[in-house]
Amino acid sequence: MDKDPSIPSLNATGIGARFVSQDAIESAKARRDEQWKAAYERIGMPPPPQQVEDTDGRSLAEKLAANKIKKQEEFEERSRLANQFRALEEDEVAFLDQIREKREAAERIRNQEDGVEVQNFKAAVAARASALNNPPTAPIPKPAAAPAAAPKPAVAPTRKKGPLKGVVVKKKAKSTSDPKVEETKADEDEPDSKRRRISEA
Repeated sequence: MDKDPSIPSLNATGIGARFVSQDAIESAKARRDEQWKAAYERIGMPPPPQQVEDTDGRSLAEKLAANKIKKQEEFEERSRLANQFRALEEDEVAFLDQIREKREAAERIRNQEDGVEVQNFKAAVAARASALNNPPTAPIPKPAAAPAAAPKPAVAPTRKKGPLKGVVVKKKAKSTSDPKVEETKADEDEPDSKRRRISEA
């Protein structure tokens, strides 16, 4: 039988070459740690603390058994708490139903009273709004015959509205000249656009 050259021989490479020993792992880890420390020393920072592997030295079977026991204890604790509560008896259920019905009846009555009060309030607001919008018109009595010499009631003298205190009002000087001359003077002071408008009108 001819051997295929692409398939390596077990004798050529050896079985030991495929496995890594614990010593090789530890030496590689130590070499990597030294390289990290040297890198941190170059940048001037302290290296971060090493993470310690949590190994308790137990086998996998022991760990699984401990986890199973822990889960069983948690289940028993939950079921123990659930068994503390008992079902209600018929008289207790009837009593609780009676209390619930009383509360519902009181709430129903309160809601009805609130509804009546809200309706009364809305009616009062509507009546007030209509009274403000449409004031009642009282019939005005027609005087049959007004006396010609009816005495006038005494009216308190009203104060004439004048300028505010401390304000001086300047009066315009009256010119005694001809009004046509004033119009021409005003025309001279006005811009051309206003003149055209006045003349066009």
